[in-house]
Amino acid sequence: MCAEISFDLVMIDEMEFVEGTYRLPGLDWAVFNFRKDSLVEEPNLKVLRWASGVGGVVVAWPTSRVLNRAMVERTLGEQFGVTQWKEVRGPDSMGLR
Repeated sequence: MCAEISFDLVMIDEMEFVEGTYRLPGLDWAVFNFRKDSLVEEPNLKVLRWASGVGGVVVAWPTSRVLNRAMVERTLGEQFGVTQWKEVRGPDSMGLR
């Protein structure tokens, strides 16, 4: 399955924090938020809904692992069955939340 992804930040090889939006086929835009967390040893993904009603995921990411575009796409892909991401200019995640 192919889906759309939009990053709010300029992505570099190593990030401490990543936020953006994604859209699965036939669904509305949703928000993703990845943050490095020294208390987790494995990525900890939670599916949730913000007060605005918009859905999405929050991921606590181990500080010992690299966090970059590839890791975000792989983690979201595994969660939602996405095999290919198309980067587009989507809505700003803060505006959706």
